[in-house]
Amino acid sequence: MRALNFNLICLAWVAILVEAPNFDELRQSVTVEEQRAFIKLSVLLETIPSLVFNQLAIAVPNSHLAQTTVYDWYNDFKEGKRTSIEDLPRSGRPRTSTDEDNKEWVKQLILESDGMRFFDLMYETGIPRTSLQRILNEIGAKKIKPRWCPHELTATQKQARYAIAGKHLARYQREQGFLNRIVAIDETMLKSYDPKDDRQTSEWLLPGQKP
Repeated sequence: MRALNFNLICLAWVAILVEAPNFDELRQSVTVEEQRAFIKLSVLLETIPSLVFNQLAIAVPNSHLAQTTVYDWYNDFKEGKRTSIEDLPRSGRPRTSTDEDNKEWVKQLILESDGMRFFDLMYETGIPRTSLQRILNEIGAKKIKPRWCPHELTATQKQARYAIAGKHLARYQREQGFLNRIVAIDETMLKSYDPKDDRQTSEWLLPGQKP
């Protein structure tokens, strides 16, 4: 044990005394494709993926691939799913065309529903979170938090209530025991869903839409 500690101390002193070359520019020039090529060669050399990731982290500490990415590429090379270090071709329409279609789709859903929650839009469209957020920003949609608003009466409703109250007052002054024949009903608001966070019920509205 003491011999091992002594050897480690000696190696540390050697690392300190021997001035390492300046590799900053070389590290910055390492591309993602070159890291993938290193993973590919490591598979052929039967190096375990954890060691491959550690070696990349040491070689390019500021720009190395994420651990999950290293493991995915390692397994794909090992299982024969990949042989090239290039990204696999993606099918589908061009992004600009898809984006324009999605924008119109999101607009239509918001207009038809008089506002929609973010997760409802994700469910209806299947658009990823980051892409949906970008689309909402580009179409000028605004997120409105829910709030309880007092009931607003129209002028006609106010006049009707004023007339009924006047009739009741006149009958109270004219008939004894009139109040005993009135049944008062209390309005109670019951919520079937009470979210823990009001962000869960925030709705997105287009310019000009009223909550």
